[in-house]
Amino acid sequence: MTDREIVELVKGALSKARPDLSGQFESVGIDTRFENIKMDSIDTLQMITFLEDRLGVVFQEEELSKIETVKDLAGLINGR
Repeated sequence: MTDREIVELVKGALSKARPDLSGQFESVGIDTRFENIKMDSIDTLQMITFLEDRLGVVFQEEELSKIETVKDLAGLINGR
């Protein structure tokens, strides 16, 4: 997947997890840090679950613990 496709996928996952903040997610880009997005651990879990379902994969917790930016997530997705 291209970085652009992954950014769009992440935006969709974020909007599914927090529809009330979907307007805020329009500014998400490849260098966006997940710590700067106003989501709690439950929201993050919902986002990851959406991505796993959409991509047909299961991310390992140790892989996810290293993810800080959308670019990091793109590397994880493309590295599979």
